[in-house]
Amino acid sequence: MNRVKAAFAAIVQDGLIAERSLAGCSDREIDAVERHFAVRLPGEYRDFLSIAGKGAGKLFRGTDIFYPRVLQLQLEAQELLAENDLASLLPKGAVVFCMHQGYELNFFVPTSDDPPVFQFVEGQPEAVVAWHAFSEFISVSIEDHVRQWGDLN
Repeated sequence: MNRVKAAFAAIVQDGLIAERSLAGCSDREIDAVERHFAVRLPGEYRDFLSIAGKGAGKLFRGTDIFYPRVLQLQLEAQELLAENDLASLLPKGAVVFCMHQGYELNFFVPTSDDPPVFQFVEGQPEAVVAWHAFSEFISVSIEDHVRQWGDLN
């Protein structure tokens, strides 16, 4: 697989982001994320954490996705869902890995090395499969940010 690694390698190779702009998590930090969620994290998500889990230039600016902030998102997502009378929306074992501006959350259930990503946006009645794989979420996010910024440093 290694689709996440390939996506980051491509933007580095194309000069869209410098390797120095990518701040990956250590093995110990990745293990801490895994312990926090009490699951075996999918391989593609582990790759993301190891490459850019602590920062990636302008990529994901304004979005809570990086370590250690990711450790607070599950609770914040539960609070958001409770406020919307959707407290049971998150399935058992779900990993909330991303929140944007407090009204949008993204999660996966670690059932494979590249699981689908669900998205909930405040005001909607349910979460939907927004990306068929975590690696697709990363690739689409990179494409969107490149269109917006050009240079991701």
